[in-house]
Amino acid sequence: MFDLAREDEQRVKRLHEESVVVDSLANHILSLYAEYSQAMLDKLDELIEKGVSTPAILYEMDRMHIQELISGESHREQEWMELSSVDAFNMTVGLYGEPPFSYENAVRDIALWTRKFDSVDYLVKATSVKDIYQAKRMGKKAIMMNFQNADHIGTDLGKLDLFYDLGIRAIQLTYNLQNFVGSGSLERTDAGLSHFGVQVVKRLNELGILVDISHCGYQTTMDAIKISCAPVAATHSFCRKLSNHPRGKTDEQLKILADKNGYLGIVVYPSFIAPPGRQASLDDFLDHLEHAVAIMGVDKVGIGTDYGKVVPEPLQVRLREEGMRLGHLKGYTGGAGATEGYKDHREWTNFTRGLVSRGYTDDEIKGILGGNFLRILEQVVG
Repeated sequence: MFDLAREDEQRVKRLHEESVVVDSLANHILSLYAEYSQAMLDKLDELIEKGVSTPAILYEMDRMHIQELISGESHREQEWMELSSVDAFNMTVGLYGEPPFSYENAVRDIALWTRKFDSVDYLVKATSVKDIYQAKRMGKKAIMMNFQNADHIGTDLGKLDLFYDLGIRAIQLTYNLQNFVGSGSLERTDAGLSHFGVQVVKRLNELGILVDISHCGYQTTMDAIKISCAPVAATHSFCRKLSNHPRGKTDEQLKILADKNGYLGIVVYPSFIAPPGRQASLDDFLDHLEHAVAIMGVDKVGIGTDYGKVVPEPLQVRLREEGMRLGHLKGYTGGAGATEGYKDHREWTNFTRGLVSRGYTDDEIKGILGGNFLRILEQVVG
């Protein structure tokens, strides 16, 4: 992807060794890198034939995969994680289930993750920046759990305290549509934060939970940045100036986010970083990153891939159809296929190669690879 000289390749290797590498938003699939075993593929066919809902199928696949990890039948996830050179993942839980984003789904997913943390020795549950650094020293991978929607609390502010106690350390205020907190980026109208939403932001500040605005609508984003007394983050977004999709952030929003000492993680999702119909590449990602750096400063930008594992084709089709029907994927019509140079986390070092090729210094690269996100986490979460 990037034709570097030998000394630059050595620099890439050294930078990864010296950095704490963080994906500020790993995708919502529970098992990060699982390839489906034959038993799982057989079960997948069975559930599809029975007409089981896609969210229920995804949950069953995750449950089966965790059982394979615990029993020692599979080591794929650990192998893929090691190849990624990523030290910590901000990982979404509670997304799928019936109905989506419910309180019950959140508790269920946290329980699955807890079982995983308790059963495998290569993962560490991170509820502080100290946990992430300690995991790096121990040669393990840190997982910090987040929500991509505040729907999990309904209208009960007290549930935020419960989820904090269970280990949640970042909450996105809205997904793509409207909820009790505010408007998502794909909602028909955007009225900003509700009165309840203001209470949610203030309680998140008090607890030490990071406010995430990645999927929020324009006014909801602006309200959250202004109302929060702590820095907020768009953990996985992009520059709307370069890709005119409502999921992106405008230059005005990036400036205000930077003024409040916030953070932007650039996605690799092809529909967001490339124009419709064209193959997205890591050069597109780097263009978005450079644009954000020019507005926000190099110390406030990082990488939030919005990637997880590859979902089998039958489920990909289902997910897209259901997302379009519900309005969650309106306008997701950008670059075709996977982003060139980044098909999954095993190619993470291509980010570093790209940053080297664009002339960033060692300290700047270390910040983009993870230090900048750790800075905001330390301020907000501790």
